[in-house]
Amino acid sequence: MFHALRFMFVLPLVLLAAGSAWADPPARVGRLALLDGEVSLRPADSRRWESASLNWPLTSGDALGTEEGSRAEIRIGSSVLRLAGSTSIDIRQLDDERIRIELERGSVAIRIRSREAAAAIEVETRDGLVVADKPGQYRVDYEDATTVLTNYRGGELDFRSEDSDVVVIEGRRAHVLYSDHTEVRWSDPERDDFSDWTLARDEHDDRLGEPRHVSPEMTGAEDLHEYGDWRTVDDYGPVWYPRSVPAGWAPYRSGRWVLVQPWGWTWVDDAPWGFAPFHYGRWVMVGGTWGWVPGTYVARPVYAPALVVWMGLPGVSISLSSGSLPRIGWFPLGPREVYVPSYRHSTTYVRRINITHVTNVVHIDRTVREPRHVRYAHRDRHDAVTVVPGEVVRHSRPVFRHAVRDDERKGRLPRAATPVPPLDPRLVVEHDRIDRAARPRDEERLRDEQARRAARLRDAVEERRQRERTGAEERRLRDLPEDGRGRESFPGRRIDGREQGRPGTDSEPRVERERRPPSAPEAQPRGPVPAMPQHAPQQQNAREMQQRQQEQDQQRQQRIQQRRDQEQQQQERAGEQGQRQRALEQQEQQRRQTLERQEELRQRHSQRERQQQEQLQRQQQEQERMQRQQREPEQQHQLRMQQQQEQQRQQRIQQQRDQDRQQQERARDELQRQRALDQQEQRRRQTLERQEELRQRQSQDRERQQQEQLQRQQQERMQRQQRDLEQQRMQQQQEQGLQRRQAMERQEELRQRQSQERERQLRDHQNQQQDALQRQQRQLERQREMQERQQSEQRRQIERRATGNEGDASRGERRHAGDEGRPGN
Repeated sequence: MFHALRFMFVLPLVLLAAGSAWADPPARVGRLALLDGEVSLRPADSRRWESASLNWPLTSGDALGTEEGSRAEIRIGSSVLRLAGSTSIDIRQLDDERIRIELERGSVAIRIRSREAAAAIEVETRDGLVVADKPGQYRVDYEDATTVLTNYRGGELDFRSEDSDVVVIEGRRAHVLYSDHTEVRWSDPERDDFSDWTLARDEHDDRLGEPRHVSPEMTGAEDLHEYGDWRTVDDYGPVWYPRSVPAGWAPYRSGRWVLVQPWGWTWVDDAPWGFAPFHYGRWVMVGGTWGWVPGTYVARPVYAPALVVWMGLPGVSISLSSGSLPRIGWFPLGPREVYVPSYRHSTTYVRRINITHVTNVVHIDRTVREPRHVRYAHRDRHDAVTVVPGEVVRHSRPVFRHAVRDDERKGRLPRAATPVPPLDPRLVVEHDRIDRAARPRDEERLRDEQARRAARLRDAVEERRQRERTGAEERRLRDLPEDGRGRESFPGRRIDGREQGRPGTDSEPRVERERRPPSAPEAQPRGPVPAMPQHAPQQQNAREMQQRQQEQDQQRQQRIQQRRDQEQQQQERAGEQGQRQRALEQQEQQRRQTLERQEELRQRHSQRERQQQEQLQRQQQEQERMQRQQREPEQQHQLRMQQQQEQQRQQRIQQQRDQDRQQQERARDELQRQRALDQQEQRRRQTLERQEELRQRQSQDRERQQQEQLQRQQQERMQRQQRDLEQQRMQQQQEQGLQRRQAMERQEELRQRQSQERERQLRDHQNQQQDALQRQQRQLERQREMQERQQSEQRRQIERRATGNEGDASRGERRHAGDEGRPGN
């Protein structure tokens, strides 16, 4: 009973906290790190394709496409996806749990550097799912209903479809084609322009090494070493300084603002290194130079759209106007300052996104509740604040060319810490309010649409495979030989590339077809098959095909049901995890409320004690006054004397204070002079340091150029060696091909001779049969002639007998007539 009541009490609290935890955006995003040629992007919240931009953040639902001859590179933490020309992908899922990419057509090269990323990355084609078990270099191609898997270096590359499981080991390549059965053709990895480019990019990343002072899972951290230098500052720890920036540069000034869901306004910088410093960490001014402070090391930091504070409130006049929209501004957050997201979030999310710089939970919660009472380090720095007309942000225009100069800013700057940029009090704020209210429904509708699209895709694949199987079975029945036996194909076989790739086997491409292992009776040798009518095996095979089709349909339905059950279990587990998280957040909130109430009670108790002490003091003072009144006649003389002494003492104290004030003023002047001298000395040291740094950079540049020249020479030597090896290999391949052709020609000649011999034997046998038939015909003709002669002879004999009988009768008649005329008769 107690447990039931406790559950009934906790359940409403869990349901109240459900909205905030479910609304948290993902902490992991992708980045468009390189664009070469025509690359198109379709954001998740839009159906319109547009030209892709460098440093654009990628998330679930986005789609990318490259034209012929173009290339693109996507960075997701330490992992890299590279797209060849004429390639189209759809990012089905990109969050903290999984990275799922759908390859519609083209080629994708994948570089995985951690086991965690290997377990999360999946590439899906229309025929199956591709996963890797270890870090390595892989490639997936899909064209003309054929999936090509290449394993350059790493663990095993697994291709999972509905009826097969193909494993590609290191140094092998598999062509997977599915029609009525799965066909796998094995070969060695081939080299083309795209593979050479991807391998060269991987070698460049390997030379740079892992990022310093930050996690390799921080998206965009790979460019810091190439475009800047690290220094250690006492108050902030490791600080990164960009090597070259234009005059008048400040953080969040060279780029533009874009709308990216679910974060809203997001900064897209123009610099090639401009991703990690603008979505993680804080900025600080050290010695007149801007530096980026990453903060405490975190294995996987949380992505933020822009770590800035907006300036300006809708409807407040700030003496800054341009057209119909007011001017707005922003400035970067400094170290140990709390970032308050303007999009929907939970308490845990705010703590995670600020953990690198702020670890005090109470301070974070107070800043979230009261953001307008926070004092920011860069608020009053004109070289940190960027002000532009409202149309610049609203239409995603370049900020640097439209930024308002210091001499154009009239009046004081607007107040800080507004949650969103107020572009237009009449339109933008209202639109943002409506968008915030409708965002949960939009997210649910987007998820439902993605689920429906995935279901339609699976149904289309199933229907297409069903048609291909039916057509293939019909063709197989038409092409059956006279004995009625044909090959069968059954699912469930695991095709492993180890046997095809072991030493000593033929490196020629081979075709492996799935077959069902024969049962014990079928595996035994069979005797001669008796002759039967031709239509009987066709009917039997048709029945077997129908039975196999029914079994496959049942297995497919079972797999679909299992997938649905797994998805439902995953959703239930996610819901349970969210409920536990929300319950923990509610408990934490209750604990904070309890602490606040205890703190309030302590303050009230201390206030009550102070009031009691003040009352006691007033009572004591009243008693002393009564006593003084009683002793007044006796002590008036002493009081006068004491007053005179007190006046003299006060005069001496005043003189001493005047002397001290003069000494303090002189000390202050001396201190100011000393500070001015220190500042001059500091400027001189900074100048010397800059000169020394310039010399060091120049020397480093010279050394780098020398190293690059040596590397180029080594690369040229290696390329020449590779070309020589390639030529030798081509010669060997040509020789082997010539030998194979000769062997095939000899085999073909032998087959022709055998066929000619069989034809000759067949002609002889046919001639013998014709001779025998002719002899039989002649014998039959002779027998027929003899029978005809016998019949004609018999007819003649019968005619002769008939003729003789008639003559005898006529003679008898004549004899009887003569006897009648004789006497005596």
